[in-house]
Amino acid sequence: MDIIETVDQPMHSRVFTNPDINLENVPRVSEVNWRAVSPRLVVRNSIRNAFTWSIFVLLFIGLLVLGWLPTKIVFMNPIGLTLFSATLVFIVICVTWPIFEVPRRGFVLREHDFLYKEGILYVRTFSIPFARIQHAETTVNVFDRLVNLGALKLYTAGGQSVFLGFEKDYAHDLRTHILERVRELDHDMVDDEELTTLEER
Repeated sequence: MDIIETVDQPMHSRVFTNPDINLENVPRVSEVNWRAVSPRLVVRNSIRNAFTWSIFVLLFIGLLVLGWLPTKIVFMNPIGLTLFSATLVFIVICVTWPIFEVPRRGFVLREHDFLYKEGILYVRTFSIPFARIQHAETTVNVFDRLVNLGALKLYTAGGQSVFLGFEKDYAHDLRTHILERVRELDHDMVDDEELTTLEER
């Protein structure tokens, strides 16, 4: 007598598909409606850069006063004078750079991810999917307090990213929204795992 084995089929089966995608239909970053960061970030970054360079300027003046750096080497020597002038120009550029750089920053909060861009000569665009975010927090340092701004810090398995230029209250709202989306995705993932377990049974 032939024995026929029957295998119970799950009521719901998941079919994996992987069709080709037309690259022309892929959304472009340039088509995103970017939102500008707070213009007070210009003041914040300019103050930070000026403070950083003031430390080196005070150190330079101290070396001149103590005589450890002869004045004639800096001001009487053509090479020293050229280097001194170039350094002053570089400091001015660093302090005023945020005036041109900050307006090029932007961010977008979408359904499944957070986008942020920055840079002039080299534009970097960050895309942080909510599914990869493990934790989010807001930070406020000394320079942020001067202009009432806050930073958004996102933690993923690959590290952490800090995004500047948000109003302090808005930064807290962003953090709250992102954490809610992360919890929703985690809840959906748990539901999918439970459904898969039931189907396997």
